[in-house]
Amino acid sequence: MAEDIVLNTNCKNRIKPKLIRDVKTEALLVFARTALERFFAKNENVELMKIGSIEDTKKIYKSLWDLKEKLEDVVVNVEYLLNLVQTAKRYAPLKKLAKYEEPLITYYDAMAKRIEFHIPKERVFMPEFLVLCTLSHWVIEEEKSVTLYPFLKDFDFLSLIEKYEVAALDKNEDKKNIVDIHRVSTDLIETLKKTKYKFNKDRVSKTRRKK
Repeated sequence: MAEDIVLNTNCKNRIKPKLIRDVKTEALLVFARTALERFFAKNENVELMKIGSIEDTKKIYKSLWDLKEKLEDVVVNVEYLLNLVQTAKRYAPLKKLAKYEEPLITYYDAMAKRIEFHIPKERVFMPEFLVLCTLSHWVIEEEKSVTLYPFLKDFDFLSLIEKYEVAALDKNEDKKNIVDIHRVSTDLIETLKKTKYKFNKDRVSKTRRKK
């Protein structure tokens, strides 16, 4: 059934927030999961970029892989959202589910558009570093609640970010990329904070229309 296909998200223990403020955190985590999945898939048969010492490089990628696996267990990815929206157009029973996911889709789309604005497809950038920066900004600087996702406290985002920064000190191009990604990260978080989901208060129920 179409419903089974859409719901097969490889997210066994999804945590679905009830409060809108927590849905914003969920949207950021959907971005993080998607970016990390694509990063590791793209580099599956390629030697990953060395960042600082061999020990530092191993620690960074081990942490990123662990983060990806934690997210895959409790957060959906963008493929799920895209599949849901497309399938709901053809399969009426899924329209209610698609409506339920609208706030999450709204917040994710707002971030995705800013990424496209800042980072054209032809430009090389480090999505995994952007994930670290945005999560650090949201969790540490903005002090957003991670009660629903306590595992985020197990990751030392600042330490991982510092390793990237130290490794880039002697390379002007890398240093520029690091600064640019920090700038993009700040803009993404500000975009997420400002984006509002507008509930359709004017919608009239079918029962009321019949009267």
